[in-house]
Amino acid sequence: MDFWRFAVAHFPKPFFRSSRNAWYVQIADKQIKLDEDRDAAFKRYHEMMATPLLTKAEAQKLVIVVVDAFLDFVQKHRNPHTYRWYKDRLQLFIRTIPTDLALDQLKPFHVQQWIDGYPNLSSGSKRNYCRSIVRAMNWAEEQGYVSRSPLAHFKKPPGGNKELVITPEQYQALLDRTDDQEFKDLLTVTWETGCRPQESLRVEARHVEIDNSRWVFPKSESKNKRKQRIVYLTPKALEITMLLMEKHPTGPLFRNVNGDAWTTDATNCRFQRIKKQKGVKFSLYAIRHSFAHHAMTKGVDSITVATFLGHQDPTLLARTYSHISQNQTFLHEQLKKATA
Repeated sequence: MDFWRFAVAHFPKPFFRSSRNAWYVQIADKQIKLDEDRDAAFKRYHEMMATPLLTKAEAQKLVIVVVDAFLDFVQKHRNPHTYRWYKDRLQLFIRTIPTDLALDQLKPFHVQQWIDGYPNLSSGSKRNYCRSIVRAMNWAEEQGYVSRSPLAHFKKPPGGNKELVITPEQYQALLDRTDDQEFKDLLTVTWETGCRPQESLRVEARHVEIDNSRWVFPKSESKNKRKQRIVYLTPKALEITMLLMEKHPTGPLFRNVNGDAWTTDATNCRFQRIKKQKGVKFSLYAIRHSFAHHAMTKGVDSITVATFLGHQDPTLLARTYSHISQNQTFLHEQLKKATA
């Protein structure tokens, strides 16, 4: 989703690269990605031909070029899930700006207008959209493309509501409304372990230690890449894991009825359909937060809960799950324990 235009005599025609499932054009010595959609690719190509000729130095200051450089960096130095996360969102942003927009012309209103174009998007999703381009511009500053990020003062939308606590009754109703075993397995393991969606959607047989009832992600595949991430499994979660290992000895364990690996977008679509039926927007993260809430209200200490969740700092629990302070029954019970 990127290109620059050099001072060359003519433009070659776009071509399709099957290995990347996208349309490209060769400019000077660089193959420039246009788009995965043919019509969008040729529209972008004609926009390129209509823009004034740029020198290489000028072209390297274009937003679209720097975003591409950022994606190249992420693809080389981060895991594939992270790359796809940025790529999917940044592609959407790039389509909304002029092809010849320079870094010093990029303003916060470009981002604001972009997310305002999605009136039905949740606050949390809008925040993630903004995070993608803000991070790309921070990276541009770090790499020396620009002395200061043009989005340094942009105010991101607030995060989504994390106060939704799914009761055991609601969870059971959610399972009862789920027809396919594939989605039930994903819901069940998340409820049983409190794992992150990025962990359940990426876990493979090679990550499983059956004898220790756990998943183990090496540092290179963990969220912060500082230490290995361990997800501890209940007997039910282990049983599901072992059954899926037999079905899928390689690749992601959790897959839909078509045999395709679950993705964030696919799970969100399922929850959107459930929302239309029940009027409540559930999510894998809501199930994870509910796991933490129920564990703490049952008396599990914060350090242990933080370990289950993969938090390196237990104080994050106090900030993220502060709604427990509104549970008067729980607080009275804890007071009795403290004064007994």
